[in-house]
Amino acid sequence: LEQNQISSPRTAFINNEDSIAIALDKIGGQFPVIVKTITGAEGIGVMKIESEESLKSVLQTLWKQEAEVIIQEYIEIKYDVRTLVLDGKIIASVKRIKGGKDFRTNKALGSDTAPYKLSKAEKELVTKAYKMSGCYFAGVDHITNKGTHYILEVNGSPGSGAEPYQGYDPSKELSSDNLINIVLDHILNRENWKFTAKEIGFVEYITID
Repeated sequence: LEQNQISSPRTAFINNEDSIAIALDKIGGQFPVIVKTITGAEGIGVMKIESEESLKSVLQTLWKQEAEVIIQEYIEIKYDVRTLVLDGKIIASVKRIKGGKDFRTNKALGSDTAPYKLSKAEKELVTKAYKMSGCYFAGVDHITNKGTHYILEVNGSPGSGAEPYQGYDPSKELSSDNLINIVLDHILNRENWKFTAKEIGFVEYITID
């Protein structure tokens, strides 16, 4: 996301105690912060850390389990949005509402959901993040804070349980079953059995002293 200049929370990879201070500085140096394991699902592996002392302890535990970890600035939200994109086309989106005292919004953790209609700006940002990923079918998660949209992640194996969705072709409310049928109908249609060229950039040659 950073390399493709896509708006996202400030993030740093962190793999040893010597890099803690550097990573904290990169994401703004303010607590709380979010710690995520590279592999995880349904909100598992995502932690909100309130102090540097707690951060060090949590990281030591994760590293002992050989987990790869990123640290991210914390942005206050009431909900996030999951958008499903199939073969380059936005097919559905849903608002996942933060519930109780848990900062996470995952449906699997009991959060409420509601259909969410994307604005033009949100569609453009989501599409850009989707194209960057190279995925065929993906869930693109984003948040909005003080009028600015931020991409959280692109999930290459999105679930379908966060109904009801906002559908886009045509515009109507979708259940999980409706959504799955749309995906299957597209994939099983032989007219869609094609390979598209991936968008690419350029190679830059540099000399390292």
